[in-house]
Amino acid sequence: MVNDGSTDLTAQIVRSFSAAYPSLKVNLIEQTNQGLAAARNAGLRAASAPLIAFLDADDLWLGEKLQRQCALFESSADPKLAVIYCDYALIDAKGQELASSVGRIRPSLKGQVYSALLRGNFISGSGSSVLIKRSALEAVGPFDETLAACEDWEMWLRLAAQFHFDFVPEALVHIRVHEKNMQKDANRMLGAELLVLNKLILRQQANFFLLWKIRTILISQNKSANTIPTFAQCSTQLKAKLSGLPMLGARVLLLLPVKIAQGFLKHKNAR
Repeated sequence: MVNDGSTDLTAQIVRSFSAAYPSLKVNLIEQTNQGLAAARNAGLRAASAPLIAFLDADDLWLGEKLQRQCALFESSADPKLAVIYCDYALIDAKGQELASSVGRIRPSLKGQVYSALLRGNFISGSGSSVLIKRSALEAVGPFDETLAACEDWEMWLRLAAQFHFDFVPEALVHIRVHEKNMQKDANRMLGAELLVLNKLILRQQANFFLLWKIRTILISQNKSANTIPTFAQCSTQLKAKLSGLPMLGARVLLLLPVKIAQGFLKHKNAR
């Protein structure tokens, strides 16, 4: 259990639970607030098991979650299988399951998933759903602590470049949805996605989809890339793709279909 500088009663509750159930051997790690990636890395350094799983503070596992995933590892004949994830359900702040499935990603990717993951983080349940071989994590290195978001997606990309994925189709994780969810912070997500794209470019792994996603967001909001705080950290190569003539060309390509559609609708309504 990593307490990443929380200001609530987390540490007190963990100590009380550990005292009540000493056989579980709960290891409480306390540190100043350093972010999700640093908290996960702290847990990784303290862990010794051959399989690693994460559970974010907002989320819940069903009782059979790890059992089902371990069984899939044991039955698989794929020597490159390193990550098993699962489906998930959305719950509100009070723990009630939400009927709406808007934005929910169903598990579908298995085997070699790198190319598919370049288009986005399609690992259902993301951090709280995965069970990963420790040897694979050691091969690709720790979570990137420079990322304020998207650290899980960037990790899955590194893992997918070398290993295979699989999934349990049932919803074995409950993901909590509330106002503080990191995914809802659009500016933070955009800045993190920019850094992920920069890392891919430096590794000479082009991501055409992510580049055009960022261009589209900037153009739709009439913003320049240098208004993104993380832009200054990017390589000269990426900065060139998001400024000057490349962005002017992108603006023309994106706005032309919009103008054609608007003209068509205007003509249609005038008839």
